[in-house]
Amino acid sequence: MSDTTTSTPAVFLDRDGTIAHEAPNYITRPEDLELIDGAGQALRRLRAAGYKLVVITNQACLARGILEETTLQQIHERLQSLLAEEAVQLDGIYFCGHHPEGTVEKYAQEADRRKPAPGMLLEAAEQLNIDLARSWMVGDTGRDAQAGRQAGCRSIILTDPEQIAKKGTGPSDTSEADFTANNLLEAADLIISQDIGLADSEQPPAEQAQSPLPAAQNDNTRLLTEILRELRHQRVTQVHREFSVNKMLAGMLQCTVFLCLVMAYVAFSYWTEKSLYACLAIGLILQTMVVALLLLHPSR
Repeated sequence: MSDTTTSTPAVFLDRDGTIAHEAPNYITRPEDLELIDGAGQALRRLRAAGYKLVVITNQACLARGILEETTLQQIHERLQSLLAEEAVQLDGIYFCGHHPEGTVEKYAQEADRRKPAPGMLLEAAEQLNIDLARSWMVGDTGRDAQAGRQAGCRSIILTDPEQIAKKGTGPSDTSEADFTANNLLEAADLIISQDIGLADSEQPPAEQAQSPLPAAQNDNTRLLTEILRELRHQRVTQVHREFSVNKMLAGMLQCTVFLCLVMAYVAFSYWTEKSLYACLAIGLILQTMVVALLLLHPSR
């Protein structure tokens, strides 16, 4: 058994419909595998939050004689290559080629590794030193959620309409899942937010009382911890545009204000006093408009 004192949480991930685009039947060629938009960002976020990333996939195509193991290996090599381009590295890929209705004798049987059985998750936990109680199973079918539950994990079922349409089997039963999310990016945010809340609630009051730090230092430490947690949970892919029409107009008006000041100087030196006051008045009005436009610009 894994050492629970040093084990880490993981996110177990179904492959097709979760990380890679769903196929009507099976992905049978490496070039047919393509990542779902946002999958790389989601996995980077989970990795940064401290989770191991493990793919858990049923591949009955082996039992049905549609695919050879060597080709499946090439498909998974392409998966790893595409994720590497997204700066993501998987900790493991586990597949089960068995199916009781298969035509290939080697795989034509039921197996405790085939989802909804938890065999692949248990095997990965043993080999990768994973804490199942702190881990998650994310997939797009009820059998993914069942496998996670039987292994002792929490589960999320993805309900992306595009992937459901590609699969052609209709919406999955979500009753077995602890949560649902539209896609992997939403699931990643949900996992991180749930575990941040759990970490806060599991802090024993007695442990805080026994802290040797002075009260003020404790307050500062808690404040810094909250700030770090908030930064950790930010959706880094939500890039806010700094450009706005208000800011553009404010910049143009500011340039005009400077021009008015130059003209006021010239008026003071060479023109009439009336021209000086006119330039200063126009500059003051324009400067007021600049301030108003900047105040109207939404803060970030």
